[in-house]
Amino acid sequence: MKRLISQEEVLKNKDQKEIFVDKNTLITAAARDLCKDLGIEIKCINSVKEVEENKESTKKEYIEIKEKENKKENQAVLSENQIYNILKDGINQGLISESDIERMLG
Repeated sequence: MKRLISQEEVLKNKDQKEIFVDKNTLITAAARDLCKDLGIEIKCINSVKEVEENKESTKKEYIEIKEKENKKENQAVLSENQIYNILKDGINQGLISESDIERMLG
């Protein structure tokens, strides 16, 4: 039996980088265009076992990417020393005063 992939199916899988199909799969033109727009790659495979192996590796990659993104969100953009030096330079150049800094800190 043939499997049909439409735009709806692509939208359900929009967070994935790949959609796996076999020789018994029909893909609508609109679904192909949507995959292209979303950066999803359509991969043709030969067996169910290969699909399961690819899904598992894709899932691991997705988890690793999410973990890296979370680490980036939790990292400080500037170190304490960098902030101190910026504020010190601002005071020395007369751009801000110590009272301005006290007001910023509350």
